[in-house]
Amino acid sequence: MRALYLLILLFCLPAFADEDALLLARKYMQAYTAMDYGELEQFYHFDAVFQDPSASVQGNSQNIAGRTAILEFLKKAEQGVAQIRFVENNHMVVGNWVILMGEYHYLVSGPQFGLGPQPVWIVVKGITELQVDTGAGQIRIHRDMLDYESVPSQLQ
Repeated sequence: MRALYLLILLFCLPAFADEDALLLARKYMQAYTAMDYGELEQFYHFDAVFQDPSASVQGNSQNIAGRTAILEFLKKAEQGVAQIRFVENNHMVVGNWVILMGEYHYLVSGPQFGLGPQPVWIVVKGITELQVDTGAGQIRIHRDMLDYESVPSQLQ
C-alpha cells in the first residue's frame, strides 16, 4: 500500500508543479496586460530578461535585462496604448517554462502609430514564453514572438 501511495505521489507532483507554473504565468499576464507597473515590479526577478526577437523584423530587436530597465522599456513602449488584452488559445508547460499561444489585442492611438486621437483595435498573434520561478513567484525571462507584419494593414 505504501508503494502505491509513493507511485501516485511521484506521478502527481509534476502535474502540481505544472499547475503552479501556469497559475503564476496567468497572474503575471493579468498584471502585464493591465499595464500595472507596480504589480509587475513584484513579478520580475531583479535580473529578469525581456526579449522580443520578432521585433528584429522591424530592425529593432529587444533584449532588455534587469527589472528596472524592463519597466522603463514597457512604460515607453506602451505610450499610446490604452488597453491590452491577451486571448490565450493554447498553452504548454515544460519544466519551468510556460508557453502561451494566442492573440494580443491592443487599443492604440496617437502619432507613434500613425494615428490621430481616435483609438483603434489591432490584433497581433503570437507566442509568449515565460521562464517562471514558482518558489519566488517571479518571472525570470519573458520572450515574445509576435507577428508584427499584420500591424501596418490594421492601422490603415
